[in-house]
Amino acid sequence: MEIAAAQVKDLREKTGLGMMICKQALIENNGKMELAIEYLRKQGQQTAAKRAGKTVKQGTVAVVSDASCSIVYEVNSETDFVARNDDFIAFIKTLGAVLFTKKPADITAAKKCSAPELGGQTVENRLTELIGKIGENITFRRYCRVDADAGGERIFSYVHGNGRIGVLVKLAATAGLDSEALSALGKDLAMQVAALNPLAIDRDHIAPAVLAKEKEIYLTQAQSSGKPEKIWGKIVEGKTAKFFQEMTLLEQIFVKNQDISVAERVKEAEKAIDAAITVKEFVRFELGAEE
Repeated sequence: MEIAAAQVKDLREKTGLGMMICKQALIENNGKMELAIEYLRKQGQQTAAKRAGKTVKQGTVAVVSDASCSIVYEVNSETDFVARNDDFIAFIKTLGAVLFTKKPADITAAKKCSAPELGGQTVENRLTELIGKIGENITFRRYCRVDADAGGERIFSYVHGNGRIGVLVKLAATAGLDSEALSALGKDLAMQVAALNPLAIDRDHIAPAVLAKEKEIYLTQAQSSGKPEKIWGKIVEGKTAKFFQEMTLLEQIFVKNQDISVAERVKEAEKAIDAAITVKEFVRFELGAEE
């Protein structure tokens, strides 16, 4: 089949591989991007990312937060020039205030919010007006709200790279909710999520279908490795263990002290406040990336 140059370019940006390799992968998979990425991984092209994202768009990711509720949202523009425009920046700030006041349930409800700060308009109508003024397409792309039980939970946030990545982390603790130790842990974990982009909190939170697909890929790699069949199981087991270490938050190496894991960092905080701590949830928005 005919593969467009734009498709090849997109796959190359996602994987870091050569043009011809990417084109062949797309041909073999009828132009389907996700299947092409999986195909490359099965062929042993390790540079194909486990969680390949789309080409980064411009705009910003922002966070508004207090102890009981935090919101992360993303607004995209076509160019970085517009993302630094005063009207765009003012809209981001006003949108955050409106979202935090209204606390809509999802992105659809968020776009329907209206407020005096928006001149009595809805968010989507104000956005249309802004597009007309600036002359470039702007989209309110993503929104997520995380609520916390004030009696046993706290939410911590981190924004990296001037709005390139926004993270929320919710922790539960049996004591020491407002301690410096828990606050430091929350900030550390939010930075960890920003830096290493885990897929889930721990092994139990990995979707069975995702794990099954990984094991299928590892088995294909083992079968094509030239190694004896009797050790294929061990190869799959080892690669699966590495997957867990790379893609689950608690098993990752702690970025601020690579001699320990994130789970060990949590234990340090538990000892400091003499209480049990549980990572309940995290949300990570990266500008332009797939959800």
